[in-house]
Formats: sequence, C-alpha cells, structure tokens
Amino acid sequence: MSSMTLSREQRYDRQLRLWGDRGQEKLGSANVCVLGANAVGSELLKNLVLPGIGGFTIVDDAVVTKKDLGSNFFTTSLSIGKPRAQVVTEYLSEMNTEVRGKFLVENLDNLIENDPSFFLGFDAIVYTNILERIVSQTHIPIIICVSVGFIGLLRVSVQEHAIIESHPDSTKPDFRLDSPPEAFVRLVNDPENDLDSLPATQLSQVPWLIIIYKYLLHFQRENGRFPTSHSDKQEVRKLINAAADSLLEKCRSRGETIEPNFELTNFQEASRAVNTAISETKIPPEVLQIFEDCRCQCYGSSDDRLTPDRLSKSTSSVVNLTTSSFWKMVGALKEYTMNEGGGNLPLRGDLPDMTSSSSRYLKLLGIYREAAETAVEHLASRLSHMDELRLEDVRLLARNAAYLRVIRCRSLEEELKLSPARSDDLHLIPAHEENDAMLWYFMLRGAASFYSEHGRWPGSPCGASTPTVATAEGGDHQFSPHIVELDMPCLRGHVNRVLTASGVAVNRVSDDFVHEMCRFGGGEVHSIAAFMGGIAAQEVIKLITHQFVPICQPLIYNAITQRVALLEF
Repeated sequence: MSSMTLSREQRYDRQLRLWGDRGQEKLGSANVCVLGANAVGSELLKNLVLPGIGGFTIVDDAVVTKKDLGSNFFTTSLSIGKPRAQVVTEYLSEMNTEVRGKFLVENLDNLIENDPSFFLGFDAIVYTNILERIVSQTHIPIIICVSVGFIGLLRVSVQEHAIIESHPDSTKPDFRLDSPPEAFVRLVNDPENDLDSLPATQLSQVPWLIIIYKYLLHFQRENGRFPTSHSDKQEVRKLINAAADSLLEKCRSRGETIEPNFELTNFQEASRAVNTAISETKIPPEVLQIFEDCRCQCYGSSDDRLTPDRLSKSTSSVVNLTTSSFWKMVGALKEYTMNEGGGNLPLRGDLPDMTSSSSRYLKLLGIYREAAETAVEHLASRLSHMDELRLEDVRLLARNAAYLRVIRCRSLEEELKLSPARSDDLHLIPAHEENDAMLWYFMLRGAASFYSEHGRWPGSPCGASTPTVATAEGGDHQFSPHIVELDMPCLRGHVNRVLTASGVAVNRVSDDFVHEMCRFGGGEVHSIAAFMGGIAAQEVIKLITHQFVPICQPLIYNAITQRVALLEF
C-alpha cells in the first residue's frame, strides 16, 4: 500500500496512472525556479502546482500593470502596482495548499551576478524570456518557454539526463522464442500440450504462445533457420492455420462429437500474433550506445570522479539518478548481459492475455516471471555494494532495460553561439511561410538581442529606442504603428547579425517577419501562453520524474498556421 493518503490518491488519480507512485514522490519532493511571473510562467506553474510539485520559487522584479490583466489570469485590477511575483505566487498557492510557493523580487541579472549559488537548490530552472545571459556553471536542467504574440518557443537544455521509465509509444512482446527459458521448452514438450493427442476441448485451451513455438520449431526443422523475414513468418502462419483444421479432423476421426460452429480461437490468436511474437532477440541500439559509454566500465568504482557529478550541493531528486548510481546500475546491467544473460537483456516477465485454461496460463506466466526474477537476483548481487539501492529499484531497471535512454542536449551557450561550421544545413531552409518555423526561431533570437540592448521588446509601447522599465502607469499604452516603423530597422540589424553568425544568408528572413515581430510588441496572448505553459510543464515533469523522453530540439509553435515544429540543427 502506498504511503500516500487516500485523499492524495484521489486527488492525483489520473496522473498516478501516467507516472505512478514513484513519479509522484519525485514530483512532490521537487523544487522549481521560474524566472518571470508573466502569463506563460504563470500557466506553466499552474500545470505544476495542480499535479503536486513540491515547491516553486518565482523570481521577478516587475510590478503588475494593466497589460498583465489582459493576458495573465493570476492578476486582477487590485494587483496593479504590486510585485508581480508576489501576486502570482499567492494565487497559485491557493490552487494546491500542499505546494510550497515562494517569491523573490529581484532583478535576474543582479541575482546571477551577485548570488549564483541561489540556483543550486532547484531541480529545474525555467526562463520565460529569451535572454542571452543565463545561469551558467550549473548542471541543473534549464527550460526556456517564451510566448510572444502568436509565436511560442520551447527549449530544454540538460547536460545529461538518464531515463529508466521512458514509456515508449509501442513495445514489442518479450517472449525470447529464439532462446526461450528452459522451463518453457519443458512445458511445450509436456504431454498435456501434445496437440496431436488432445481432445478438442483441451486443444482449445492451449495458450497460443505454445502453439506458435511448436510450429516455429517445425519451420526450423524444415528450413534450418529461425524465421526472420515476412515470408518466413507467413510460412509459420500457414502451418498454424493448416494444423487447426487437421487437428480437428483427427479429433473427429477418434469419434469426438464437435459442434459445426466450434472454433479453435487460440489457433486464430496464434496466427494473428506470429508477426509480433516471432522476432530475434536484440539489444536496442540506444541501449548499446549506453553500454559503450566509458562510465559503464567503472560501475564498481568508489571514485565518483569517474562519473558525472551533478550538483553535489543539492539533494535534488533529479540529480540522484544522473550521478554515479545510474551508471553503476547500467554497468551492472551490462555485465549481467554479457555473462548470465548470454548476450541478452533481462527478460521482462510479462505476458498478454490469451485464450487458455487458467492452470495452463498461470503455469506459463509463472515460468516467465521466474526467469525475470532470476535476472533481478543476478543484478542485485552485482549491485550489493550499493546500500541505498532497493530490490524494487533493481526490478524496475531489469523490467525497463530495453527502454533505457540517456539524452544530452546542446547547451544554451552553444546554441546562442551556433557557428557556421555546425549550421551548413541551415542554408537549405526554404524561405516561404509553409516552412517558417526556423525563420521564426531566428526572429526570436534577433528580438532577444534587441531586448538585451534596449531593455524592451521591439515594438513595445515603452518608447522607440531608449531602455525603459515598465511601470504600473505605463502598462496601458496601446499599439503604435509609429513605434513599429521606428523599431523595424533596428530589429532587422539584430536579426541579420544572428543569421550571419549562424552562417545563413540575411535575405532568408523577409521584412514581413520583422514587421510582424514588431507588431507583437512582446505582448502575450493568453491562449498561446496557456498552450506553451502546458507543454513546458510536461517537459519539467519528464525531467523531474525521469519518466518519458524530454524534447531536446527547439520547439516552435506558430498559432497563425496552427503548426508545431521541432527544429533539427
């Protein structure tokens, strides 16, 4: 029984079905820092507070203006003039009293300059603005989530992120019919599964996995090879279909009375399952790549310098998996695979439902579960030096061995300094609206450069060229075509510099894009901010729970064309 109370189980019922108690525990102990209490930051936090994030801290030195009221549902007219971080924190905290909400009214640049250690206690840092100045020299996952006008940008940056429960969209069954457990072979050869001698009622109760294996062996005897191609599997299917008819005829010839509509449903299931059940057992390439990492060679070492030391000053739940413990576990898994496993990963030990008598099915399931548990015991013995490791952790590793993932994203510094040598493929970007995601990416980069120089977004109503800090009174300025026209040449210059630094011809981005970005004026549309905040919250949860695979490429959402694109470069 989970340690969670019944009320918490009821509250988080739907998400527990996604990431389970283990994921919920990690989420409930995590601490996230959000830099900016604008609309997208507030929406992101809403989607973390409701599922039960442990705590959050908002850093923002702005005050609430009338402009915020049009895009941020966590502000009201009574909030105008108050610190935005405080207002949003108070309203968010009302949504889930179990979540610890904090705020800091501080300028981000000053905080980075004067107290960079402030960020060491967080499991993730979220930027809600594109800034060229970011927190550096930390191994904390960083997420940039921006909503400007009708365009959204999401960017995840993490040096290394290990995933045991990746939850692939589709999984192949793990039957190992090319090298099955010995107990399975004995069961297949048991007289109770002798298809030629069984009466029809008993014949219909044989699990289809046994049927497939019997006729797989028949194919191997005839052809001298394991069936791997589509045509080979078709031959096995034909053998099964023909056997169903011939075996019923044998039953009739022995004097059995068989109803005209009697069918061997298990043989039909076997025929349908041939393609997925028969496959060569291989280690997935993603897992092989992990095995080839030098860290797997030192899983038994006590020298932590051999493994990546992620934020040693933090008690982060994210950190615990990406430090030596993960690589020691994977190193032991590799050793098991090369030795006791005979070149194969641990058997998962689960079976799908199939037409069968209960006794036969339970016997078959018990064989696979016992083989899986034997692998767990071998793994546990190799990891006995890790006192903090529980048997359940080893069991989780074994069950998900084929789906392990380690991702390493390009750092934000590398992306901001993208060199022509790494961006030759960007010359091929079509300069038309149907493929404009990359063009909007460069526009956002150019707008960020503009922001860094002028302290405001291009086209924003605080003035045309002089850096200005927004005030409560200044928040109700309306769109000005005059400001747009004045800012366009300056923004074009910033965009051209970004394009040139990336090795892309400046004519790739037309003036229409520049004009539209200035028209946005850095404003947020609530529906766009809500959409982007929801996506970003999902990525934060992936990073915290170490479940599902985060997005490594920049994501662009164009609400004008209703398209989401992942950029490959």
